[in-house]
Amino acid sequence: MKLSFWIVVIASGFAIVPTLHAAQRRRPMTSRPFWSSLKPGTYKVGFRVIYFRDHRPWLSSATNTTPDPGRPIRLSVWYPANPAPSANAMRYGDYLHHSGPADFQPWNDKMDQLDRESWLSDLRDEVPDAAKMFAVLRALPAAAYRDAPAVPGQFPLFLFSGGKASRADANVELAEYLASHGYVVAIVPQLGPSPQELELGSSPREIGLHADDYDAALIQLHTLPNIDFQHIAVGGHSAGGEVAVELAFRHSEVNAVVGLDASYGMLGGVRVLRQLPGYVSGRQMNAALLDLRRAEGSQDVKLDLTAIDALHWPEIYRLVFDKAYHGDFTEWGMIAYVLSIPMPANSHDHTRELGYRVNVRVCEAVLYFLEARLRSRVDALTKFLSSVQNPGIAYTHVGGGSKAPQN
Repeated sequence: MKLSFWIVVIASGFAIVPTLHAAQRRRPMTSRPFWSSLKPGTYKVGFRVIYFRDHRPWLSSATNTTPDPGRPIRLSVWYPANPAPSANAMRYGDYLHHSGPADFQPWNDKMDQLDRESWLSDLRDEVPDAAKMFAVLRALPAAAYRDAPAVPGQFPLFLFSGGKASRADANVELAEYLASHGYVVAIVPQLGPSPQELELGSSPREIGLHADDYDAALIQLHTLPNIDFQHIAVGGHSAGGEVAVELAFRHSEVNAVVGLDASYGMLGGVRVLRQLPGYVSGRQMNAALLDLRRAEGSQDVKLDLTAIDALHWPEIYRLVFDKAYHGDFTEWGMIAYVLSIPMPANSHDHTRELGYRVNVRVCEAVLYFLEARLRSRVDALTKFLSSVQNPGIAYTHVGGGSKAPQN
C-alpha cells in the first residue's frame, strides 16, 4: 500500500489503579448501567427484537415433509429512545431470555439455553459457585428500556457481528453505549444452517451465511423510520471481523469498518479472509478501517496483517494493546471487572483492571471513530487521538494525508 503514513508507539504497560482488597473490589449495585464508567451520552436507550423469516431454506430436505418456513432471523436493535417516566430499565439477564412468536419460541428457547450454558461454563473456570455468580450477573442493571418509543429523527447505523460462539449479549456494553450517543446498533446472532446444526463455524462459507443474515436484516431495518442509511458502519469481534469486511465488500455505501481483535489479522483467520468471494488484493475500499487488537504474543496470539492491509483502504487506524486478552474486546472485559471475577493462574501478567481499561479504551475509540467518519465531527478525531495517548497502546495511522502529532 503506497500511502503516506505515520506511527506513534507508546511505551508498554497500562496505567492501572492498584489492586483493591476483595471486599472493596465488588461494586455496589446501583440503578446506573454496569458500564456507566464509559460516560453515557445524552439519549436514553431503547431495545427491541424483530423476528422474521428469510426465504433461504431452514429445514433439512432429507428429513422434512412439511413446507419450509424459511430461515429464522432474530434482529436485536438498540436505539435512542424516549421511555415513559415510569418505565424500568432492563437487567442484564433480560438479554439472555427471549419471548417471540410461537413458531420462533422453540428456537429461542434452545438458543437461550446455549447462551446460559456458555456463561456457566465460562464462570465455572474462574469461580467456585458459578450458579451464584450467574445470578449476580443477571441482576446487573442495564441501560436499555425494552420497546421504548424511538426519539424522532434519523441516526447512523452500526451493524455488529459477534465472534464464533458469541452469545446474545455480545458486546452489549458497546451497543448500549453507542445508542446513548445517538446511534442505532443492530446485531443478528450466530446461527448455523439448520435446526440440527445451530452453531456456526468460521469457514468462508459460514462467514458468507452470516453476512447473508445481515443482508436480510438490512431489508427489515429499512422499514424503521429512525435510521440514516447514508451513514452506515459495520463491525465485528473475532470471526465477526470477517463478516464486517464481507459486508463492506457487498455494500459500497458502508462508510466505516471496525474490527475488535478480528481474526482477519491472525494466523488462520487471514486464510479465511483471502477466501471470501469479494477479496482481491489491492481492492479499493470505500470505508475507512478501525482495527483494534492484542499485541503480538499477548495470550499467545500470532498476528498476520498482510491480507487486511493489502486491501486499499482510504485510511487505517490501528490500536494494538499490550498484554490484552481476546475477551477484553467484548462484554467480558467489563463484566469480569465489575463482578471481580478472579484471573486464572496462567494469566501472563493480565489483570481484570487491565482488561477493563482495554474495554473502556476500545468503546471510546469506536465512538470517536464513528463520530469522525459518520458525522464528520472534527473534535471527535481530537478526542480519538487523546484517548490513544496511553501507555500500553501502539497507534498507527495510514493514509488520509495526516501528519504525525508533535510529542
